[in-house]
Amino acid sequence: MHFTGTKYLHEIESLMQGVPGFSVKGHGGIILKKEMEDCIRGQPPPDNYEEMMSEIMAAVHYKPLGERLSRYLKESEGKAVGYRNEKHREIFEEITAKMDKKNYALLSALYLLTADYRLWKIMKHHTQKNAVDFAGVSLKGIHENGYTLYCVAKDLYLGTKHLSVSDLADTELIRPQIFMLVCNAMAVRRFGMKAIQLAERRENP
Repeated sequence: MHFTGTKYLHEIESLMQGVPGFSVKGHGGIILKKEMEDCIRGQPPPDNYEEMMSEIMAAVHYKPLGERLSRYLKESEGKAVGYRNEKHREIFEEITAKMDKKNYALLSALYLLTADYRLWKIMKHHTQKNAVDFAGVSLKGIHENGYTLYCVAKDLYLGTKHLSVSDLADTELIRPQIFMLVCNAMAVRRFGMKAIQLAERRENP
């Protein structure tokens, strides 16, 4: 029996039974499946990060999400936002160095899975040369942010339906830094590594 409103929150609720410190937040909404499918197209990205993010979210007709994106872009103006930290950059660049850069789904998943060190310690054993195996993964001991990154990575890679539009717009459920990572991952799913390059270029246009 579940007391929360979406599959994403159902899974967090179930995970809470084995992971101390979790609290139920957020609410349901429209699943981002169509927007993630749209990201399959591989056209060149716009000229700057702001335009790229606006294009990524253009198909999502949900006002609170658009407002959150606008606030995020304003607050992060002039800052490089390509990676969560230097450790994230180091692990992601190392793991993708010999991978197929044309596999945008794989790149977007690895971008998120490497953003949390504890999550990556688990997922690196389920990652081979050009594939991520999400089957049979045990996330025991992972925290809420790591679980969110895992769910979005799985959605982008496999087309599952863990994250909803309202989840992404919820500032309590998806914290600012995680929101940035999710937005970047969606951009990578559509434009590949060029999306990260645009995110990094903001600091020195």
